[in-house]
Amino acid sequence: MRFTMPLIFAAAAALLIGCAPAVSIHPLYTPQDLVADSSLEGQWAASDGEFWQVQRSGDGYAVTVFHAGETSAEAFNIHLLRLKDTEFADATSKSNPSLGITGHLLARISLQGDDLRVALLDDDWMKKAVKSGQAPQSITGEENGQIILTAPTGDLQRFVLQHAADADAWDADVGVFHRMR
Repeated sequence: MRFTMPLIFAAAAALLIGCAPAVSIHPLYTPQDLVADSSLEGQWAASDGEFWQVQRSGDGYAVTVFHAGETSAEAFNIHLLRLKDTEFADATSKSNPSLGITGHLLARISLQGDDLRVALLDDDWMKKAVKSGQAPQSITGEENGQIILTAPTGDLQRFVLQHAADADAWDADVGVFHRMR
């Protein structure tokens, strides 16, 4: 499985789900975890008319999300990483610089041909994990109904890897994106 197109996933995921996904105050990656994939660069589209432009930027990627029927766009920074055998992306918004703390959206990704499947941590699963004690207090907090992942990067990576194969932990309906020719 190739590691590609996660930029779009995170941006689109946040937009498509319509609710406030879990965010982390720390990144999922360290500089040593980062990977690059030149096939990620280019244009991607979703079936609902959303359009993404992806470009290499520093140690990650810059993505601009154009919404169908709107003149405004949103901008994200994406960092790609592989933890063991699973591919992830960490996305932060460049469109909302007034926030005091940058929130990191975490996604599990997979590329099948020219289709990218994106799955964010499932918000309902996270809330149940917090209530049941499955998510250690060192991992999570909650603010106005939104799950805030507070763990440092190493603990966050261990938690995400522990649940990487758990289909219930990931919102598989977030999106499928197709490479534009």
